[in-house]
Amino acid sequence: MKGPKIKLWVIISGFIVGFYLSRMVGMAKSFQGEFNELTGENSSLFVIAKSFVNKNFDSELEKEYKAAGMNQQYKHVSIYYQEEDKVLIPLTIETLEWAEDKSAELFGSTKNVPIDMIFMSKEDIVKNSNIKAASGYYSDFEKVLAVSVDPESVEGILQELETPLYFFQKSILHEYAHYATFNKIEKAETLGSLFPTWFLEGIAEYVGNDKTEVGIGLTPYEAQPLEKISWDNDFQEVRHDGISEPYLQSYFTVNYLVQEYGTGVVDELIYRTKETEDFYEALEQLTGKPVTVFEQDVLKYYQRLDRVR
Repeated sequence: MKGPKIKLWVIISGFIVGFYLSRMVGMAKSFQGEFNELTGENSSLFVIAKSFVNKNFDSELEKEYKAAGMNQQYKHVSIYYQEEDKVLIPLTIETLEWAEDKSAELFGSTKNVPIDMIFMSKEDIVKNSNIKAASGYYSDFEKVLAVSVDPESVEGILQELETPLYFFQKSILHEYAHYATFNKIEKAETLGSLFPTWFLEGIAEYVGNDKTEVGIGLTPYEAQPLEKISWDNDFQEVRHDGISEPYLQSYFTVNYLVQEYGTGVVDELIYRTKETEDFYEALEQLTGKPVTVFEQDVLKYYQRLDRVR
């Protein structure tokens, strides 16, 4: 009697295992399709799994640039560039050092995860970032920092002419600050999706405008309620409406936070957001004010500064 029962159980178990395996394969295939649709790639399940384990996905475009370009290593940053950009590498490394130091003021020490920095064409940056008129972008999933350089600006950058030098260095400072921010968010064991776009871009603009005076009195743009520039699509829509400049507003808001609450305020907001799982609740805890009052305080702060000047 025992023999047949065991065989029957083995058969039933086989059916159950087979059923769940087929379900898992189906789910994996579905995920593969969604992943490739999102990234615009045609990656195998193995490549996708490897990218999640390594936390570093190389798109086909990134692979092309790496294969065609030259490479210079700076600490944890692998810099890929074309021959025509070789003259900019010493200044690039100098600016990365600056970006490290400024980011460390906000976040303290963080684990320096390896990252690729790639000199890309502006067309490819716009295509990859899906942001109109973008001159750089950072992808935390791909662990890539991309910047573009107008060939006509290279001579001015090397001569340290104020405008081309500013835009070149700001692009590197800005994108590296994104990298440092997400490193900190990961260290805090929280989710990047909890943080509004204005906060993330404001940090990057704060670092990007280091040693640069940005006067609010010279900006003709209207301030928006912060919740209206909290998420990417809304942020970009506001950016292109011609009335508001959310990058500037983000900078002024983060700069206000740092001036009023100290350089540790960004770090503290990240950890408070981890505890509350709500950024605006964390902001209210830190400032003691609801977001609508906080927004007015930011405006009053710069109005006072403008009157003094």
